[in-house]
Amino acid sequence: MAQREDDSEDVSYKRAVHQSALSRPSRLSSHEKYGIASTFTAVICDPTQTTRYKRHLTTDSESRDEQAKRPRADKAPLRKHERFWLADGNAIIELDGINFRVHQSWFTKHSTRIAAILPDQGTQGSRLEEITLDFCGVLKAIDFEALLSLYENPGDYRDYIETPTLMSLIRAAAILGFDNDRTWLVRELEALWPSNLGELFVNPEPRLDAPEVACLARTCDIDSLLKPAFYDMARAPGFGLDRLDESEQIDRADVLRLVRMREYLSGMWAQVAAHEDPTFVCQNLQAAPSSNDERPSDLSANTNGKPVLCPTPSAMDSHCLSAMARREAWVRLVHYSQIFAQYRYDPLRGLAALINIPWTDEWCRDCVEKRKADWHKMQRRIWEMVGEYLREE
Repeated sequence: MAQREDDSEDVSYKRAVHQSALSRPSRLSSHEKYGIASTFTAVICDPTQTTRYKRHLTTDSESRDEQAKRPRADKAPLRKHERFWLADGNAIIELDGINFRVHQSWFTKHSTRIAAILPDQGTQGSRLEEITLDFCGVLKAIDFEALLSLYENPGDYRDYIETPTLMSLIRAAAILGFDNDRTWLVRELEALWPSNLGELFVNPEPRLDAPEVACLARTCDIDSLLKPAFYDMARAPGFGLDRLDESEQIDRADVLRLVRMREYLSGMWAQVAAHEDPTFVCQNLQAAPSSNDERPSDLSANTNGKPVLCPTPSAMDSHCLSAMARREAWVRLVHYSQIFAQYRYDPLRGLAALINIPWTDEWCRDCVEKRKADWHKMQRRIWEMVGEYLREE
């Protein structure tokens, strides 16, 4: 008789947990974009006996009939994590064949998202409630381990965090809903990937982790990282996509954005650097004075009052030399120096290289300064256009 009462109590509690979880569909929608599973296993542990049961909570997109038809795959045996299998933990996380056991209260304290899919905390009489969460491959074991290490030894991360670890922490914080940690971790990564044009030229070569940063930005909605990451991809061979794992491949729409962006960047660079602008006219160029002109000649006089064949430096600076002389100088300064070939897909750094060229006397000082100002404006326009390509639907 007592055994029947215990069974009835277990059935009532199981129904209450099931109904409680199903009554909160609106709170699940906040994390469905990350693919977090709403399946958990509740294990009720009793000092004298253990009653196990499972409840599968499916999203609205999968009916119970569809779930019943789904083939059951044989799971490989899971192993306990060497460090993060806490003896007094009551929340088990299964990731990549590894079991982590942590405190449920730690989850609910830092993440309202996880708290929304967990049943009510506490004990039922003398029984300890243990919850198993399955994240269906969305969260990686290495990412969760990084987050646990951060909380175990926060001082180790105070001065510097390596970029791969930083990205793991951001993924874990975003997927699990650790919003406070996500905020400061994203700021750390933004400092390494500035979107400010003035800070863009710190790294002359495309960074190899740009594709991973782009995937992270898309997955975790970090728009500030998109421009610097996609620009580095656009100027890298093959966009750097061969470095991505299968689980991190960017979608087809972003690949098309990269193709269009590269075409635009290479077109702008060819337009500005292949040769001098054919419409260029020196702003100081004046018609040669006639014999009746009373203005003083550009030719200076020596101490004997005889004209000097060579003009003074001020006369050389007064206007640019002929188009042919400028053309030859352009080939020497831009093409022979390999500047044109080096920045084929990187007009922002290419324009910076043009600005820093020691332009020779084929151009007057006024025209050199004006051209440098125009190139600065062109850099800003190109950077704005990179953002426009990322906003395309």
